[in-house]
Amino acid sequence: MNKTINNIRPPVVQYTVAALINIAYVVIMLSNMTTFYNLQMPEGKYAKNAMNGTDVMTYVQPARNFLVHGVFGTGTDADYHRTIGYPMFLSFFMKVFGNLWLYGVFFAQSLLFAAVYPMLFIINRELLGGGDRVSYAAMLFLTVSGCFVVTTPVVLTDMFFSTIFMCGLCLGVMSVVRQRLSYLILHVVLMGYAAEVRPTLALYPILNAAVLIIAARRVGIINSNKIRAWIAASTLALMVVCNGPAIRNYINHGFFESTDIVAINLYDCLMVEVLFLEGRVDIYHTANREIAQITDVHEQIKRKKAVAFQVFRDYPATTIGKIVTHAQTILLKLPWLDTAALAGVDLSPGAYDKLTPKQTIIEGAFGTVITLCYTLIYVLFASFVIRSLRDRQFLFGLTIMGIAVYFLFPPFIAGGGFRMTLPVIGIIALCSFNELGRYFNNGPRAA
Repeated sequence: MNKTINNIRPPVVQYTVAALINIAYVVIMLSNMTTFYNLQMPEGKYAKNAMNGTDVMTYVQPARNFLVHGVFGTGTDADYHRTIGYPMFLSFFMKVFGNLWLYGVFFAQSLLFAAVYPMLFIINRELLGGGDRVSYAAMLFLTVSGCFVVTTPVVLTDMFFSTIFMCGLCLGVMSVVRQRLSYLILHVVLMGYAAEVRPTLALYPILNAAVLIIAARRVGIINSNKIRAWIAASTLALMVVCNGPAIRNYINHGFFESTDIVAINLYDCLMVEVLFLEGRVDIYHTANREIAQITDVHEQIKRKKAVAFQVFRDYPATTIGKIVTHAQTILLKLPWLDTAALAGVDLSPGAYDKLTPKQTIIEGAFGTVITLCYTLIYVLFASFVIRSLRDRQFLFGLTIMGIAVYFLFPPFIAGGGFRMTLPVIGIIALCSFNELGRYFNNGPRAA
């Protein structure tokens, strides 16, 4: 009994502390006039707030449309641009809380997002084989850096998806370790819902099968026919539910793709930046005129991809340079800078010219420290993976690296802030602090 309590207490404490931090953050943000203004939907008197120009309304509008027409889209036309998971969540609060739905979402997200910490705690114990101190260190780092805090009062899918995904991953590991079929069913359900929140899991079931195999090996039950059948069945089930958005588009629009976002990121983001640097933006305008003549959505998507890849082949060095620049922005940006932006601080590139010499020194020093901290985290993560491979734990090392690459590389195409790291930054932090602990306890191993 005491052992069970000792096993349960740390995740419960972590959840409680995280939930209180999230709620306190939301209350503080809503209590301040500037941040309150910047957290509202960018329409009406709030049309020019910090959320203007973001993706917020592309989730809100389908949710509103669902309440009126019963369809996540526009009128009676199903949306192929956004998946239905997050609009479904928003529509529930719109229905229940009416005009106060936004605040219901903020506080619900405060409680939901706190669940990521106990999930990481369990994953560290059961999958990575790390000690509890590693989980506490990772939680401290992630909280102080703001990773899992600053997006709490924001209507975007990044942290919402990350939490659902991490809960699904944790239940998958626990289904094998505890040999509970109910956990396995919930694992498939949550992963399926996560795929409806963000259309990024189409190929993930392959990595997921490797995760379950690793968990089974760790507890010595990989040769069990029941466990093998569970892993195979869950993989097949995930291949279906993780492609739910593509199935929905095939039913409604006749093409089997989860969304047009990949084409947009390639064509309207990375390609445009490459062409701008090469002084060939005319290629983009010419292609736009051609694509405007195409009425079929799927043909538009295919044409955008074809044009984009041709540009990348023509200018490979510039393309790689932009991807590297995007990677630096995503991996090394301090999350709290988003809070500063919501508080009305001008962080645009042009604003730095207006800083005093003292402010420039402070900003430079602060930015350098943050960059070094994050660089250390990623170096330790790389060391963790390399050590795993060197110790001949090939499936384990390649799977951990594969999960990181799977979620991080696509955002490198279009760029973005730290929120693009949210699905995997928790696992990266756990691996990094596990590796750091080995250096302190045992010293680095010889090659």
